[in-house]
Amino acid sequence: MIKLSIFLVEDDALIAASLIHIIASLGHTVCGHAQTYDEAIEQLPAADADLVILDIMLKGEKTGIDVANFINANLHLPFIIQSSISSFDVMLEARKTGPCAILKKPVSKALLQTSLAIIAV
Repeated sequence: MIKLSIFLVEDDALIAASLIHIIASLGHTVCGHAQTYDEAIEQLPAADADLVILDIMLKGEKTGIDVANFINANLHLPFIIQSSISSFDVMLEARKTGPCAILKKPVSKALLQTSLAIIAV
């Protein structure tokens, strides 16, 4: 199994803690965590991440979709979007950013494991 270094963009502390626990239990590491767009674009370039997992709704005006657009324009890293939003328009906009996967919150360990296994190949 390839061990991934994952950067997490999630503004909910409980969800972030749960994801960090799941990621570690799957043998991967979390190389950084941001709660806002500004934190993400400041920390991501130096994070040495293999993958980014990001939420759509973040604290502040900018969203995870904005983070995805930043990644595409500047870092060219694979990313997974996870969200509890089910709006068709928002999901369509998210899909246009080219994520490896879009996962519905709450994300189960099994679903995340499958998604990471596909990406790590």
